[in-house]
Amino acid sequence: MSSGEMQVTYAKWEQWKMLLRDGENAMITKLTNAADLLRQNIGLQNEGKWSSESGPQAFATKYAEYLTQEADALAAMAKNANDFVDAINDAMDEFGEDQEGAAKALNEKIKDIPAIYVSQAKQQALDEFLQHPSQETFDNYQGYLY
Repeated sequence: MSSGEMQVTYAKWEQWKMLLRDGENAMITKLTNAADLLRQNIGLQNEGKWSSESGPQAFATKYAEYLTQEADALAAMAKNANDFVDAINDAMDEFGEDQEGAAKALNEKIKDIPAIYVSQAKQQALDEFLQHPSQETFDNYQGYLY
């Protein structure tokens, strides 16, 4: 890589850090705050809001499950973004000594960071479906958002 390409690469990594973790409107902060707000909302799904009748209570239970899955997904996205920034920091630390090696090391590290969130429960349901394909195992897998 030429010196100009390396300067662009370093600046790009710095920009990613700012957008994800270090900036005023950092994405990791937004994701974490959104997950916290959803978890607070889960606690509000009670008889005072939905009454004690079976229909509204069934809905409240399902809604709380949905909010839990959403909060877990947001928290996982924040963790993955934070892991990505840590990998960028490591690459930037190595950048001065071996610029091409730093870029290659970053690419290797980020391969282990999931691009999308899949909950452990959904992964287990998928594994079960793949081992025992049936309408029941497929429906169980489809029951998870993440």
